Amino acid sequence: MRKYFLLLLIIVASTIVTRAQTMTAATKIPPTMSREAVVNATADEVWKVISVLDKVNEYNSELVKSVEKEGDGYEAYRLCKMSDGTERGEEITIFAKATKDICFRSEDSQYPVEYFVVNYHIKPSGKEKCKVTLEAYFKVNNGAAKTKTFKAIGKELSITLKGIQNYFNN
Repeated sequence: MRKYFLLLLIIVASTIVTRAQTMTAATKIPPTMSREAVVNATADEVWKVISVLDKVNEYNSELVKSVEKEGDGYEAYRLCKMSDGTERGEEITIFAKATKDICFRSEDSQYPVEYFVVNYHIKPSGKEKCKVTLEAYFKVNNGAAKTKTFKAIGKELSITLKGIQNYFNN
């Protein structure tokens, strides 16, 4: 019985090793669009603001008028009342304090897209500075004005980054 168990263990182990050797590493899907900016604050300072979900209107007042939130961190939800009168619901799908990454999945994008997701990456970049990168993932709906949609989303990302920079310059 012991011999059979040992033989079975060897067979299972060799199967696992063989499968692990044939698997390919996951590759990151490139964003549809990205923008980045250097902010005059530490990564920790920026994280403390970005991670408080109902503060978005404090650093992004040009786009967001007010915010209501449910929960904090991963799977939290916030409803942003935008300056143009529309509303956008956002679910937090990544909330990684250690790496300072947060991801917002929009449920009610005002853009003609099938999906709209924005990842925030906050990385140290010298003394008392950090780099904030916004990566947007979206697919423009068939028949929608692709160039106009790209410009509008690019403008939103740029305004958001400028708002974060201004927040820490005051």
